[in-house]
Amino acid sequence: LILQHDKLKMRYMMKWFISLLVLLFTFYSKAESQIFDFEDEKGINHILVILDAPLEFISGKGDGVTGFISYDPARPKEVTGSIHLTVDSIELNNSPMTKNMYGKKWLNAKEYPEISFVFSSFAPSSINDTLVKGKALGVFTFLGVAKEVEVDLSFNYLKDAANKRAGKKQPGDMRDLLVLRSDFIVLLDEYGLALTPGTLLKVSNEVQVKVNIVGYTAE
Repeated sequence: LILQHDKLKMRYMMKWFISLLVLLFTFYSKAESQIFDFEDEKGINHILVILDAPLEFISGKGDGVTGFISYDPARPKEVTGSIHLTVDSIELNNSPMTKNMYGKKWLNAKEYPEISFVFSSFAPSSINDTLVKGKALGVFTFLGVAKEVEVDLSFNYLKDAANKRAGKKQPGDMRDLLVLRSDFIVLLDEYGLALTPGTLLKVSNEVQVKVNIVGYTAE
């Protein structure tokens, strides 16, 4: 078990290293692009999930959000990068329900510890000052199944705004922020989690996912 854990840890370390190298290459090849880190130093980034079944309403949030995005406000369609959520950071209505969700029957957090979205392209549909709305195409990986999906998504680039968000302001902190918002649907059966008719009365096959997260530049 220890050896398996070490291998898993090494695999994810290598994945992050390669992802960061790709983003650094993108950054230097596009002078105006900046890399934004979505591991929130304020600790309030999270992703909401909602399942509204006939007999039960289940909601939860996951705060284990990480990722790097390369973004140029003058060329938003050239965005690259990825966002990741650790499964064992998701908490539902109560602790027994959360514990069951981590098990093999449901999200199997040990075998599939991460949910991710990797950007392939972005097509802006409206631009209002720094706020850009559009459709993002990317690879969504859930329960070990990777599917290409298209989601509604917006970026809001806020220059020199780090201190405006900070709980404790840092003199001279002129870092830029990138606010990412998205609202989309995940169907559990499309990712191999087929529910019985009885279970569907309490657990919806349709999961609403709401994303509102903030990334920081390095300086």
